[in-house]
Amino acid sequence: MTTHSNARPTLGWIVDVQRDFMTPPDEGGRLYVRHLDDPSDVGAARIVPALARTVAWLHEHMNAVVYTGDWHADDDREIDREAPDFRNTYPAHCMGAGSDPDERPGAELIDAVAPRGPVFVIDREASDDVADRAARHAVAGGTVMIRKREFSVFDGQARTDRFLERLGRELGTAPELVVCGVATDVCVRYAVEGFLDRGHAVTVVRDAVWGLGLESDEALFAAWTSRGARIASLAELNTASPAPASKP
Repeated sequence: MTTHSNARPTLGWIVDVQRDFMTPPDEGGRLYVRHLDDPSDVGAARIVPALARTVAWLHEHMNAVVYTGDWHADDDREIDREAPDFRNTYPAHCMGAGSDPDERPGAELIDAVAPRGPVFVIDREASDDVADRAARHAVAGGTVMIRKREFSVFDGQARTDRFLERLGRELGTAPELVVCGVATDVCVRYAVEGFLDRGHAVTVVRDAVWGLGLESDEALFAAWTSRGARIASLAELNTASPAPASKP
């Protein structure tokens, strides 16, 4: 079972807080995260204030901060413009690598959680050298953005494992990951379970995630807790928090 220790370095991990996911359809979001079978669900816009507080806290307290984001092209396997099943395929969204420039703004992060300072991007076709340099940038106090072509940050970005391994060497040991973002039951799930599969310590900020209703938060949280993850509110993390992480 994964264990947690305040002596362990920490890594903030912010999943897919992009315009197409976080913005209601009437404001331009192309795949707004809300319960797929409950049209009354307010959706991910509800957690924007909590996300903003969480992201600010991560920047203050973590040794490094990483954002991930879908960065799709038209031929990515989860993109289906004609008949998406909303399980394995979805309508066009976050088309940062797509052919239509008018679609690209949906792949950008929402303003409320915009990164601070220079951002080092691990793009879809990044090399091992790029992953290594991104790890050094993160440990030096910079923000990293990992672009992925599918749900899983591990399957959808070939350099994620390399980045995490190099980051652990730079920090002296593998960090504990503190995770927030969307969607709880898709990309957050793939990230959390991927971390757990690799033996990482993981904390999920429960008031800074939102899902599609594919599986309840309670069921996911219970499954993750059974594998050693910690589920905590930002208030609980703040109460138990060590002093802010030192930055070079």
